[in-house]
Amino acid sequence: MVGLFGYFCSMKTYVFTNRVYPPVGGATGELLKELAEGLAARGDRVVVVTSRGPRDQRRGGLKDQGDQGYETINGVRLIRVGTTPFTRASHWRRAMSYAGLYPQFAWQVRKLGAVDAVISMTDPPLQIAMVTFAAGRAKKRIHWAQDVYPELAEELGVVSRSGLLARALRTVSTWALRRQDEIVAVGRCMRERLVRRGVDAERIEVIPNWSSVTPVAPEQVQAMRKRLGWNGKFIALYSGNIGLAHDFETLVGAAKLLEGGGVQMVFAGEGPRLAELKTAMQGMRNVFFLPSQAKEDLSAFLAAADVHLVSVRAGLEGFVVPSKAYGILAAGRPLLCVGPSVSEIAVLLVESGAGMVFANGDASGLADVLTKLSGDPARIRMLEEQALKVANEFTLGKSVLHWHSVLES
Repeated sequence: MVGLFGYFCSMKTYVFTNRVYPPVGGATGELLKELAEGLAARGDRVVVVTSRGPRDQRRGGLKDQGDQGYETINGVRLIRVGTTPFTRASHWRRAMSYAGLYPQFAWQVRKLGAVDAVISMTDPPLQIAMVTFAAGRAKKRIHWAQDVYPELAEELGVVSRSGLLARALRTVSTWALRRQDEIVAVGRCMRERLVRRGVDAERIEVIPNWSSVTPVAPEQVQAMRKRLGWNGKFIALYSGNIGLAHDFETLVGAAKLLEGGGVQMVFAGEGPRLAELKTAMQGMRNVFFLPSQAKEDLSAFLAAADVHLVSVRAGLEGFVVPSKAYGILAAGRPLLCVGPSVSEIAVLLVESGAGMVFANGDASGLADVLTKLSGDPARIRMLEEQALKVANEFTLGKSVLHWHSVLES
C-alpha cells in the first residue's frame, strides 16, 4: 500500500498548449502527440490544451461541455477549446482566430493550478505571453520554440520590420522568454537567435525534432515507384509545406537548367506558394506536382525518391528549422539543402556527410550536382548509408528521454 501511494505521489503532471493536435492537421500537433504519448507511457500525467478544428467538430467523438471538449487518448488528457475558424486566406482573419485562443488557453492553464510544468509552444504565435502569465502556480514554465516571433513574421512581411507593432510584440515576447525556467530550441541556430534576444544561454536546451518515418523493404520502394511512374527515372523530390519560409526561386532556376536532361523534379505538398510555384514552372516537362501523401504511405513515398530537396530562405536561419529533413534521413535518402550555411540542417549535413548544401541563389551548382548524382549510383549509395547512420540520432525514443530529463531537472 505504501508503495502504491509512493508511486502516485511520484507521478508528475505536465501541461502543453498548442493550437493543433490530431486529428486536426499540423506538423507541430503530430510532434506534440508523439511526445505527449511517449511521456504518458513512462507514467507521467500529460494534459494538452488545444483547439477544436473543423475536422474535430465533424468527428463527433467529443463530449461537449459548452465550447470545451474533454477526452483521454492513449493516456493523454485533451482539453479542446473553441475558436473562430482558422484560415490562411487573410492575415487579419488568422489573427482573429488566434485572438480567440489566447484567453482560453490562459484560463484552462490557470484552472489546472499547481502542476509540475506548463509547456507553451509557438502555435499560435506569442501564446507564451498569456500562458506564462496564467501559469504562476506551476513549478516550472517551459517554452518549446518551433519558431521565433515576431522576427519570423517580420522576415515574411506579415508585420512591418521594426515597426511599432513589431517592437511591441518583441517587448512582450522577450518579457515572457526571460521568465521561462527552460527554453527548448529545435536547432543550434535557433539557440543563437534566442541568446541574441537576451535570453540566458544556460536556460536554453537544444532538442531537435524527430521523425516517425521508418526504413521500408526494397519491394515496397519498388512498388511505390511503379505506382508513381518513377521506374527508370531519377527523381529529385521536394515533399512538404510549400510555404513562405522556403527558397523556391533557387529550385525553379535549377529545374530550368535541368530541362531536357535526365533529372525530374517533383513537388509534393500544399501551401500558400503552391500556385506561384506552378505558374513559375508551367510548361516544363521535367517538373511534376503531387498532393500531400497519406501518413501511412509516407515512409515508402520518401524512400521512393533518389534524392530530396529542402530549402530555407536567406535570413530565416534560426527562426525556423525544417523538421521534415529528419524524416528524409530516416528514409535513408540523400538530402540537398538550399539555404544559409549556418542553418541547422546545413550544419548537420556538413557534419554527417549525408548530403550537400547550396547557397541561396546557386541554381547552377544545384543543377550540376543533380546531374552528376543521376549518373553516379555509387555516390548515391554512400550518401544513403550516411543518412541512415545520422538518422539514428533523431528518434522519438531519444527525444522522449531528453525531454524527460529537462522536465525532471
